[in-house]
Amino acid sequence: MIKYYKTIAFTNAFLNIGFRYDNKFQILPLSTDNKPYCPYASHYPFFLEYTIEYQKEEPKDTNELLQCRINKEKEILNLLSCLTNYRFFQYTPSNNVWGIQMPNKKVEEMNEDELKTMDNQNSIYVLALYIYQGLKNDLNIDNFSNYTFNHAVYKDNTRHKYYTDNPIDNNLHFLTIPNTLNESLQVYYNLSPKTKQKVNSCIYLACDGMDISNYKRSLSFLSFVAAIEGLVNLECDDDEIQFECHNCQTIKESPYHCPNCGRPIWGIKQKFINFLSKFVMNSEKSQKKYKDIYNLRSKLTHTGKLFVGDYDLSLDNNVDSQEYNDWLMRLETLQLFRIALDSWLRYKDKTIR
Repeated sequence: MIKYYKTIAFTNAFLNIGFRYDNKFQILPLSTDNKPYCPYASHYPFFLEYTIEYQKEEPKDTNELLQCRINKEKEILNLLSCLTNYRFFQYTPSNNVWGIQMPNKKVEEMNEDELKTMDNQNSIYVLALYIYQGLKNDLNIDNFSNYTFNHAVYKDNTRHKYYTDNPIDNNLHFLTIPNTLNESLQVYYNLSPKTKQKVNSCIYLACDGMDISNYKRSLSFLSFVAAIEGLVNLECDDDEIQFECHNCQTIKESPYHCPNCGRPIWGIKQKFINFLSKFVMNSEKSQKKYKDIYNLRSKLTHTGKLFVGDYDLSLDNNVDSQEYNDWLMRLETLQLFRIALDSWLRYKDKTIR
């Protein structure tokens, strides 16, 4: 039994296009006519329509149905977040805050009375929701809504160009999608349940990293690296390693060896580099970047090193320059994950453990 559902989600970039994948889901722009609008808002609402196929019938228990819907919505939004350059998301109860109402027009356009009213507000506890009169009817569907799709597809076919051409996710950009999206989604939905669960773990790690990137910079970076490492483990395993002792896992033989003493090692960093060289780019410059990323990961994990913005907010030029370099490192690592995921999904001869 297939049921159709509709909800509101958000992006940071302006979504003025629609996209549909098979009979799984579609995203539609939300017209601002007679709907809440604020010129200062950086989150753009849109409609997400999707299907859930039940073995028998839709759950009658409200909590069970709600959990089914939340899981499906999260899967779709996280998947889109990792196969495009943009974060697709919904609000959670933890988004509730004390706040005041922002004006629905720019301050310079407000008259004296409107400015006085705005300046004399009292804070209220705000529930993070986007609602309007008639929303309940808009969300009630029994099939996908009719829409003339005008996909803003990124048309440059240069390898990985979509993910490297100014991939900044903010409200100064219009949302575009890569021309590989349909193919990647087709492979994803045909994965076995076991493999899909592993891929979803990588995707969710990357999305967690996106959500905290601006205020927990070090953890965000580690999330991106962990997401890549999860993909590495899908392509590689440790069957080729032989142990002298399985209890303490002292290595007897391995295809990887220490460059200094020649002893067999796990080769975790080398696997990381090999994987990205295969699915992203194989050049000396790229391999150096992969090594830098993994070395930084090791410093953050084992020595207590942090990105400077996590402990030193300063207007000092040196700190500002370092913060920019740290931001760029996080962005590059995220984009490496996105490219690797897209390439791995579409790779015809990939190894699936």
